[in-house]
Amino acid sequence: AALTVAAGLVAAVAAAPVPSARAAAAATLDAVVELTPDNFAAEVEGPAAGRVFVEFYAPWCPYCQRLEPTWNALPSKLAAAGVATKIARMNVDTYTAYGQAYGVTGFPTLMLFQDGRPVGQKTGLIDMAAAMKYAGVKDTGALASLGGPDPAPQMNLVLSGAQVDSAMKELSALRRGVEALPESERAAAVERINAVENMFAKRSL
Repeated sequence: AALTVAAGLVAAVAAAPVPSARAAAAATLDAVVELTPDNFAAEVEGPAAGRVFVEFYAPWCPYCQRLEPTWNALPSKLAAAGVATKIARMNVDTYTAYGQAYGVTGFPTLMLFQDGRPVGQKTGLIDMAAAMKYAGVKDTGALASLGGPDPAPQMNLVLSGAQVDSAMKELSALRRGVEALPESERAAAVERINAVENMFAKRSL
């Protein structure tokens, strides 16, 4: 959101020292980044974006509302643990094209990006221990101090376009091989192949 500066403070602001790039980066990591179409590419998909953990949410969703305190506190928790993962959120009830592009079918959808590419995804409410693990905190040190068992299973893998293309080619070969099966087995095999193909549906903005 834009900041409005009162006229009497303009001179003081102009005279203030310009923060260093490192300080600016630290400030970004200490707060949740609100994503819009104007900054999504730079904050998430850019070559220098690094590791970004994004919550795709809808304001009316009760699970998103329950997650909000955890999500707001997550940047400072990660900073204390020495993990430089950027935490961000995007309202895909407003920016629906992004929800469609990244396959959001439930709220909240939490997606981990690495160097501009989605590498993991989880849908639903999680606690702080799980959020920290997904964001890159190991099960030792800061995370272990939270106590309890392993806080969360692995995130669902998000495949790259090249990986999807390769998988689709393999499925096409399997489909051709199914034709040689007895008719009693063919329908079930085709159904399984169709289900897997649906999982590999690609989306793009």
